[in-house]
Amino acid sequence: MASALTFELPGGARKQALERKSDAERARPQVSAKLPLLTRAVRALRNELEVSPRQVASYVISRSFPQFAFNRTRTALLRAAGISIGPRTSIMGTLHITGQGSPSLLSFGRSTAVSGPLHIDLGAQVSIGDRVHFGQEVMLLTMDHEFGSPEERCGRLTSAPIRIEDGVWISSRVTILPGVTVGRGSVVAAGAVVTRDVPPNSIVGGVPARLIRDLDDDAPRSLRRLRARSASKG
Repeated sequence: MASALTFELPGGARKQALERKSDAERARPQVSAKLPLLTRAVRALRNELEVSPRQVASYVISRSFPQFAFNRTRTALLRAAGISIGPRTSIMGTLHITGQGSPSLLSFGRSTAVSGPLHIDLGAQVSIGDRVHFGQEVMLLTMDHEFGSPEERCGRLTSAPIRIEDGVWISSRVTILPGVTVGRGSVVAAGAVVTRDVPPNSIVGGVPARLIRDLDDDAPRSLRRLRARSASKG
């Protein structure tokens, strides 16, 4: 017997009601399953498009002009895009900034010359001093990975700053790794991979970079001038 709060339906009507209820219950999980999938898709799209406007601006501006042409215009536009560039510094090629850090971590001193392309992977501060000269296709990498287990050797992502002091000459295709300080007045030979600090007034080269010789505080004589002088005497 039905209670005062319920009533019995005829057999056919009850069967139809149960079928409608089961159809509705089956439909709900499908809708709820679609919503998390859509949410994940939106989040993934946001992550893919999550780039710094300054990074994009610096890349587009520096690539908009031929290398070694319109240097003042390129440099002025990069300053306007928020890159800290000292007076009389010239960016003569592409400045490609990547990484998770803000371009505010990057600074160029006075009277510095960048031949370009210069790639800076910006996960920590990169400080470039006065009168620094860069050759072509130089990379400054502030991010690295620790060694992981045998199942996955590329472990946790780490970052460390790079400091390039005044008067340094960095030749073409040099790679400088995280945590390195390149000392005042030093020279890094072409193609070197710098994994440790470079002493002031020294020349380093090789993979990994090693000390080649120390330099005097005074400018060393040019080998080309010495050869020309010897030839004129002969």
